[in-house]
Amino acid sequence: MKPVLHIISDRNRHRLPLLQALVESAKGGADVIQIRDKKSPACETYSLVRQLQNHLQERNLVSQIFVNDRADIAITTDISGVHLASKSLPIASVVRLRKLADWSGQIGCSVHELDEAILAEEAGADYVTFGHIFASESHPGVPPRGVYALRRVVDALSIPVIAIGGIDHTNVETVLETGCSGIAVIGAVLNTTDPLNAVKKLKGAMEKSEFLPKVAFLQKTRQGDHENGCMRKG
Repeated sequence: MKPVLHIISDRNRHRLPLLQALVESAKGGADVIQIRDKKSPACETYSLVRQLQNHLQERNLVSQIFVNDRADIAITTDISGVHLASKSLPIASVVRLRKLADWSGQIGCSVHELDEAILAEEAGADYVTFGHIFASESHPGVPPRGVYALRRVVDALSIPVIAIGGIDHTNVETVLETGCSGIAVIGAVLNTTDPLNAVKKLKGAMEKSEFLPKVAFLQKTRQGDHENGCMRKG
């Protein structure tokens, strides 16, 4: 049971062409790649997901693909999950949609307070992402929540908690000490000229940690199979 690494795409924060950067991240060992592009039309996001799927399959890479907000794209491409934001469909509605579509993907959501995290679990979320933990380019001028708040969320929930915000190989040990299930990053990997080695450096720091997740993040071993637990089905 090891903590997982999520890489989240950002069209404004990458050095290499975005698709190339994501593929290189997968080569480096990213566990999850989340496509997040809130301003692009659905057809463009769909196309990027399909392209990434094809590249990973051609190279026999095992990174899971998630998409931000777009449950319709997650279902039609049969990827591993959808990640919901504050303005997305309600979690409970997506849980019902998953059941109607007979889709086995995970449903995650972003939370910023303990109460939000508890409500997300009650609504049926399979995991939450909590942050930002440290000062982050994504939230300039907004005070970080810190590792103490992260620990409170981890302690209160029985589903995986992924930490996000200002995390890199220099501070990941402090984050993992909370018992969180993994971390999510953007700039620490994509805003470099060598995403592959940036991922390897992060994964190396994570693997050296003596701290284990309180709850393991669900991971597919191959299409249709899962490890580290059972999928909630609505």
